[in-house]
Amino acid sequence: MASSSPWEEMEENYFICPICLDNLKDPKLLPCLHRYCRPCLAPIVGRHHGEFDCPMCKTACIIPENGVDGFKTDFHVQNMLEFIALQKSVNSEESQMCKGCKKKETVIAYCFKCKGFICDQWYQFHLDNDIFQDHKDHVLLLADIIDKKLSLRKLASLKIAPRCHVHTEKPAEVCCETCNNLPICMVCGHHGEHKGHQISDVKETAMKEGARIQKVVGRVNQYKANVYHLPGRLEEARERLGRSLSGEKQKLQSQYQKKLEQIRKMLKTTDELLAETKAKISEKEMEELTELQKKRSLELEIASKKINEQFDELENEVKGRCKSYREERERIFGEKRAKLEEKLTLLDQAARDNRRLIDTHGERTAKEIAVALSESEGRMRRFDNFTSTVSSILAANDDWTDSQCLPDVNSASGPLEGEVKKKLFELDTISAIDTRELPPIVDDVTIAENPESVVEIGEIKHKDGFVMSTSADACGVIVISGKASNAHAFITAVDANGELQWQQSIESTDNTVPNPISYNSALSKQLLVDACNLNRVSICHFHDGSVASTFDFRDGATHSTHGSDITNNWKETKRISCVTCDPANKDVYLGSADRKHTISKEMLVLNDKLKYRHTIVLPDEICWARDITFHRSHLLVCDFDGKAGYIVSVDKLDTEIVHRFTKPTHGDGDWGSFRVCTDSKDFIYILWAAIVDNKWKRIVTQYSPDSYRLLMTKPVDDDAAALTTTFIDGKEKLLVITRRTGKMYIYDLVTG
Repeated sequence: MASSSPWEEMEENYFICPICLDNLKDPKLLPCLHRYCRPCLAPIVGRHHGEFDCPMCKTACIIPENGVDGFKTDFHVQNMLEFIALQKSVNSEESQMCKGCKKKETVIAYCFKCKGFICDQWYQFHLDNDIFQDHKDHVLLLADIIDKKLSLRKLASLKIAPRCHVHTEKPAEVCCETCNNLPICMVCGHHGEHKGHQISDVKETAMKEGARIQKVVGRVNQYKANVYHLPGRLEEARERLGRSLSGEKQKLQSQYQKKLEQIRKMLKTTDELLAETKAKISEKEMEELTELQKKRSLELEIASKKINEQFDELENEVKGRCKSYREERERIFGEKRAKLEEKLTLLDQAARDNRRLIDTHGERTAKEIAVALSESEGRMRRFDNFTSTVSSILAANDDWTDSQCLPDVNSASGPLEGEVKKKLFELDTISAIDTRELPPIVDDVTIAENPESVVEIGEIKHKDGFVMSTSADACGVIVISGKASNAHAFITAVDANGELQWQQSIESTDNTVPNPISYNSALSKQLLVDACNLNRVSICHFHDGSVASTFDFRDGATHSTHGSDITNNWKETKRISCVTCDPANKDVYLGSADRKHTISKEMLVLNDKLKYRHTIVLPDEICWARDITFHRSHLLVCDFDGKAGYIVSVDKLDTEIVHRFTKPTHGDGDWGSFRVCTDSKDFIYILWAAIVDNKWKRIVTQYSPDSYRLLMTKPVDDDAAALTTTFIDGKEKLLVITRRTGKMYIYDLVTG
């Protein structure tokens, strides 16, 4: 550094106040190492109480008792600023007055002890006269400024050592470590107000602080590449997101056009078949009538009036038969056409939903990238400020500078070190969009009359327990959960033959929850969410049950300030009562039960990292959600207590009922819905229960995916407690699992 000028060793804006954009005046140093003019910082501090955010990096800074004056003056930067002012004076064309002879002579040096310019005569006087013995080391030749032959080390050696903060006429001799390395004289250290404090030699303090900062710099520099590379990676991710969104939209449009053409061709074929059938019926009718007319003419010649009447009856019979056949064909083709038009409506709705999902995902991810980019750029600025500050202080190689400035830098290094280690954003999955496939062009789906098989599962039979929930992946792994005993909940995975895949037990340590119950829901093709009413939520892998992440309300774990308020409230008053996932937005919805009143309309929404998003409240018409699942962009809600089932819009924080399902009228029971699921074609299945003839009965209803029409009602095992759909050997099945008897009924879902 010996050949450069002090300010060239540092960033150009290092000495600029970020508020007034001028050179710093009386620079005040914040804990984050950013500096501001005292006059600029004072009104900001005055507007706040307790703490305020640094205008540059938004770090929270605690306000000292004496306000802005309590922040340390950065005397290292102040010395640099003094030199900059000196350099500007040298470069200006104005004549400078000699401090000694008081004449505007040609000055050749500056004495930091005299605090003024001196001419050649007074420069020699400084060198030769013993009176100025202590000035010699503090004289700077102006030629060194002009030729830039000045380093930070040389500049520091020219400055006068700090004065004792009590005896300002005395130079400081030692540091008081107890008072943050405050410069003091020996008198203050041994007899004054600092008596009994930890006193240290300035060189010793400087070496200790220097060694400490070198270790910090070494640790922080390990993450330098991450700090500087992240903005570029985020920009790449933004571009990748744009390409992904464009590709998804093109893919969606291609799917839509292909399926639209299928339906149009089927509609055209249906219309052509109807026209052809009607033409054939008319042709056949005309042939038969013509033949009858011929016979009639022949017979009339020889027959009586009675024969004529008989032929009238035959003629009317032919006309009536053809009319009935024509009407029957029109009805059949009309129903077929109506179903195709329903499928066209379904296709349009699914395409609109997917476009909205793509747009929502794009907007949300773009905002997250923008926030992460802003944070990464702020992190980079803080890193640059830290390294520039450390470099300039160490380059001065001055004990007083080290002892006074490095403690502040060391204090700021802790938060910075933690920040540069922190991972800001999941870049690998930034462009992933889990849009739903457009509905296939198939006929209606019906539940087979009888179960294909009944599987006995011993692992879900518990003496004091019961089944509460089930879900399945696309490969036939079926996960069942509920209560095992008064001290344990369970979650068990089996295959279609009932063979155990894995099993977990969740122990209750809370005496206020006498019935620990586990609920589960599929999050993606590989992952499921296990939510226990002990207020523990985990994301597990379908294939082996290994835990990917966990959020436990009981240990006070929180992910945001607002989330802390919510989870603390749940920790004390609420219990999880059901769970579902929105795979498109990768959100987890947790229904709740109030500990005292057993019911609650509040639902907690987490993301797929189990971080709190927001809370929704179900509409007033709903008593209590016993089970929930997603159908396209809406929430299906089973309200057993209200004896109803609902479709609820959750596009906004304010929920709204979109549809109320037609209630089954099977038998004389007052049916209440308590479990719901959907199949791959978006047909909806609801499990209902009611007391009929003094016994609990169960039925399953099926509803169409578009108009939500009640399609069929099917009685099932009276102990049925949970249902889901899955694929077994390439065919989709409906699974109905009993509460206590350990049975799994497998029904074929027939298309046609």
